[in-house]
Amino acid sequence: MTKMFSKVLLTAVTAAVILSACSKVPDQSKYIPKTAGVVLSINSKQITNKLVTNGLTMEKVISILQDKDTANPAMKAWKDAENSGVDLQNNFFVSVVFNNNQQSYVTLTGGLKDAGKFEAYLKKTLPNFSLKKKTDFQYVWEADQDAVIGWNKETVIYIRGVDANKLKNGGIPGGIPGGGFDENEDDSSAVDSAVATQVRYESTDAEATWVAEADHLFHLKKDESAADITAFHDLLKNNADLSVYVNPEPMYASQGSAIPANLKKLLEGSYYTGAINFEKGKVVMDGVSYAGKDLSEIYKKYGKSEADVKLLEQYPSDNILGFMVYGFDFRMIGDIVKATGLDGMANISIRMYSGNQNLTLDDILNAFNGQMFFAASDLNVRKAPSTIVPEDSVTRTDLKWVFAMKVGDKAAFEKVMSIPALQTFVTKKGDKYVLAEMAQQPGMPAVSIDDKLIAVANDQPTLDAYLGGRSKAGGLDNSFVSKINGNPMGAYINFEKISAAIPDNQIPESGKAIASQVKDLLKDATAITHPFDGKTQHSEVVLNFKKQDEHSLVQLVNLGTNVAKIVQEEKKADTSVVY
Repeated sequence: MTKMFSKVLLTAVTAAVILSACSKVPDQSKYIPKTAGVVLSINSKQITNKLVTNGLTMEKVISILQDKDTANPAMKAWKDAENSGVDLQNNFFVSVVFNNNQQSYVTLTGGLKDAGKFEAYLKKTLPNFSLKKKTDFQYVWEADQDAVIGWNKETVIYIRGVDANKLKNGGIPGGIPGGGFDENEDDSSAVDSAVATQVRYESTDAEATWVAEADHLFHLKKDESAADITAFHDLLKNNADLSVYVNPEPMYASQGSAIPANLKKLLEGSYYTGAINFEKGKVVMDGVSYAGKDLSEIYKKYGKSEADVKLLEQYPSDNILGFMVYGFDFRMIGDIVKATGLDGMANISIRMYSGNQNLTLDDILNAFNGQMFFAASDLNVRKAPSTIVPEDSVTRTDLKWVFAMKVGDKAAFEKVMSIPALQTFVTKKGDKYVLAEMAQQPGMPAVSIDDKLIAVANDQPTLDAYLGGRSKAGGLDNSFVSKINGNPMGAYINFEKISAAIPDNQIPESGKAIASQVKDLLKDATAITHPFDGKTQHSEVVLNFKKQDEHSLVQLVNLGTNVAKIVQEEKKADTSVVY
């Protein structure tokens, strides 16, 4: 059966999202190794309680989707999940563990409330079920997936090897929910790893390899578990609906000698965590960046920059779709490069490619003070005559925007602007830099550069209005804008205005029903990053829904079921396709 366990676990997680019973949630984090680079935790109990409290159960979802062809299979899958022995009220963890390319893997970890039922479920579902036993756990080997399913009395663990390079390059591993599976994919390449000594594999046989790792996970010592890491432990204490944990160290360590030793040392003790909670009318994510000892010293030196809200206030529009203001001291990058010992190589490369033998990395970083701003407004999507075929029409998208960045040290700035390569694009005229003649082509953005500010806009009138300072940004949530003051970053995007600017006649007929559902969902989103406190830096992202009095989780589930219903109806209406 194709991707059997993936389907089982996906069904279990889906069921957990809508189950109405309440039970104790055991902590399965002790089975997550320190070499996990990414961990997603799903707090099933908390999510289901929120849904049930707001009147949504699995039976209601099935009743929305059901018809004579799908009702029985859907209900059967639900009942199978209920009777699988998996604890649908326990936390589920999806982890990517980086050992090296050959021995990195994805593991799915969940709780069991009845190991006997789970064994019976696998026996009924797997066509080649063959139960094998270790001292204190049992397992089934899925040869077609090169994966092992192991379980003891309280926990089930699924392990499948992956190519770590594909994961870091954005690939999704096969054999897990949402991932494709290539029977011929090659996971054989490997590099030396600083953490490979933690993996006790002596056989190249896939079954022996992953059964050994399952044995390892079931018997992790405290100091081998991610739960022993403060960032991971604190994240779980937040008891969020969804939690995300990122540890870059094992990711880089899996590259072995490809990563400088100094960089590995610099990243020691650095983590990122995100706690996501669904609330009435909004979704809130609290992010925390943890810096290790060496990185903390650099942050303390440069991490006090504040975003300049004045750059936003002079934006010439009352119809802003989104903006970001950011204060970041570029000299921090220089200290990080120097800490890794790569500054010499960086300077050689800068001189070689810039054509300026006196230019250094410090010059470039000192030339800008790190105060940056971007905003976009006045979106207009319309039909217009084609310039190629007059009798035809094309879709035109008009958008006003401005990017601005403050200049830092003037001497360093002049040094950077004298780079021969830049002379092709800009030339000095009086006390300002303007586009060179060859760069003045139709469609090029408007540019203004002097020793105080670099500004770029979609056209000259917008740029002139921004630099003139005669206008003032309007239509903003001033209570949010005021919160940016004193913080290094603030950002905003208005989904309501963006969707309203797209006329219905510009949406394909086949997508109008779904587009209508999506347009009615989101209002806007805000993000703020707070200053570094000596050990951590906190950020908050809030996704606001149009319906402020309805729970966001219910709105998302309703959207999913409505879209699924629309897709079902479209499939039935399309008689040209055989399903």
